[in-house]
Amino acid sequence: MEHQEWLERAEFFALNTLDAEELAQFEVHLSSGCLLCKARVIETEEMLARLPVSLEVLKAPDGVKTRVFEQIDNDKPGYHFVRAAEGEWREREPGVFAKLLYTDAGRQRVTALVRMEKGSRYTNHRHAQTEEILVLEGSCYCGGQLMQKGDYHRAEAGSIHLDTHTDEGSLMLIITSAQNEMLA
Repeated sequence: MEHQEWLERAEFFALNTLDAEELAQFEVHLSSGCLLCKARVIETEEMLARLPVSLEVLKAPDGVKTRVFEQIDNDKPGYHFVRAAEGEWREREPGVFAKLLYTDAGRQRVTALVRMEKGSRYTNHRHAQTEEILVLEGSCYCGGQLMQKGDYHRAEAGSIHLDTHTDEGSLMLIITSAQNEMLA
């Protein structure tokens, strides 16, 4: 190894960034009595010790930390986040609003939050595929059964939901087919 490479390693040694093998090699080199590398280690350590004193402390503008973490979240391959304040609530029927979270076009499936206002009803429908419902808030009648917060319901493909309604209002997580048949 050229001596210039040992001098560069001296700086990384002072920074404590050498991997185990490089560290072992450099410690052997130092123990051989290389005064230039020992001097470089001392010089680098002294410079690092002065660094915090020489820097001006700056305050990041408001919101920068949040935006940085949001960007990190968005850059994660294989992950998708929908924040509570994001997305659009669309009225599907009077008093029934849906916020689309995910569409699986290949399987013709959607995941959505559905909010039903007090006293609202949803049109009778036949399921093209299995539908899953989890009540997050309030209550609703589904398939003739009262469902309350924390209750789960699965309706198989071909089944029909009649008289889906709520007296007090509800918020539900629904995973269903994008091709359900609406009945009169």
